[in-house]
Amino acid sequence: MKYFARLLICAGLLIGTSAAQLLVVSPPQVQLKVGQKAQLHAYQYPHSNVTKTAVWTSLQPSIATVSATGVVTMVGTGSAMIVANYNGTPGYGSVWNQYPQFVAVPPSTASLGHIQHIIFIVKENRSFDEYFGTYPGADGATTATISTGQVITLGHTPDKPTHDMGHEWTDSHNDVDAGRMDRWDLNQECSVNGDNLCLTQMYQSDIPNYWAYAQNYALSDKTFSSVESGSYPAHLMLVSGSSQTTIDNPRSSLPAQWGCDAVAGTNVPTLTSTYVLSSTFPCFNATTLGNLADNAGVSWKAYTSILGESGYVYNSYRSFSTVYGTPDWNTKVVSESQFTADALAGQLPAISWITPPGTTTEHPPQSVCRGENWSVQTINAVMQGPPDQWNSTVIFLTWDDFGGFYDHVTPPFRDQYGLGIRVPMLVISPWVIPGVYHTQVEFESVLRFIEETFGLPNMGGADTLANDFQDAFDYTQVPLPPLVLNQRTCPAGADTAVPDDDDLGD
Repeated sequence: MKYFARLLICAGLLIGTSAAQLLVVSPPQVQLKVGQKAQLHAYQYPHSNVTKTAVWTSLQPSIATVSATGVVTMVGTGSAMIVANYNGTPGYGSVWNQYPQFVAVPPSTASLGHIQHIIFIVKENRSFDEYFGTYPGADGATTATISTGQVITLGHTPDKPTHDMGHEWTDSHNDVDAGRMDRWDLNQECSVNGDNLCLTQMYQSDIPNYWAYAQNYALSDKTFSSVESGSYPAHLMLVSGSSQTTIDNPRSSLPAQWGCDAVAGTNVPTLTSTYVLSSTFPCFNATTLGNLADNAGVSWKAYTSILGESGYVYNSYRSFSTVYGTPDWNTKVVSESQFTADALAGQLPAISWITPPGTTTEHPPQSVCRGENWSVQTINAVMQGPPDQWNSTVIFLTWDDFGGFYDHVTPPFRDQYGLGIRVPMLVISPWVIPGVYHTQVEFESVLRFIEETFGLPNMGGADTLANDFQDAFDYTQVPLPPLVLNQRTCPAGADTAVPDDDDLGD
């Protein structure tokens, strides 16, 4: 019964109940010197300006105060969370003396001529600390500070989490708390029946194959999601380098309406370039990396879920009219089930995006073991294919957002959309420098690496700013051998059917 209740909750989020519940403080982040002031605004989705009627509060009034009309004044050093509340719905903004800075490294084109295949595997909803917080040598944590100031030990995540947790725009900004990373315990559905699920983590014994990849290749402990929100904006970034100003998941009268084929009336929240909350239909006439590859004669495929398959919400190209409905849609956006055969036959394109079927995404409440087994099967196919394919391949494996799970590292500031909360990233290649990779990167770092490897222009988005991963590789080293792993026997109940949250678009 609890799963059916969860189904109804997710469906309600999509059919409009959250439309009345989304309140956005804008600009989301402001940098001020002591004594300076700034006007903040509060918008109720889809576009009501409620600045003058919202109730404004500063959670750190010794650092910044806020007036009844949203004027914030910096009175001290540090950062402060600013809360606007309208009819019981909160929205969160922050004010800083100095934004947390992203550390840039010089770009390179070292991969040009060495790498012929780049594979970008994207899974769902896990934070770095939840998967690798105990990994030796990585910037991980096993304790968390909560909103009361208490420091607690992180619990143990079950293989199948019993519920989802808030992980979208409002949730992320609440959790980060102007860099304090201490309000997870106040998040939507953090704890159901006292499980404190959002404040748990897995151990090596829970995800031994992911740890084996980390031990034999590279684990990035400074990969941040592209947007301080959830899946939909992130998946737009994965192929276009931009969230297209979206900040949350689409709303519709039907579930899973995430793209150009959505039913009439579907809309997605956006934050315009002037930081006004608005909405638009989830279909964008924007250049994607696939378009750039087409123009340059570079082969590519998106191995993903197609119409009628579980996980279709994560088909990123579904949201771009520059691909959807064009010949590429039927020839280069294909079922992920084709990947294994292509890899074993040595017929992979230069660029591959891969998203799994719904039950193997690792999106709570799905089994992590089943998801890890899918990842192993996918990566094994590359390693068991022709040797020259493996010897010219880089595999990037990541998770699209933090999923509501705790992470202790403050995201660096890139712009008003991100960066978001830290996620795991594994880099698997004969040429990767084994160990923990500490350079600050994001999803668009993979896009920039692709552009540099194949001589493509950039798309003018975050791909022009992101560090490019080139310093993670050494093309003079003795190439690392393939690591073919065995799939695991999963815990009892891992295969039990549950409502597919990702197909609800949650």
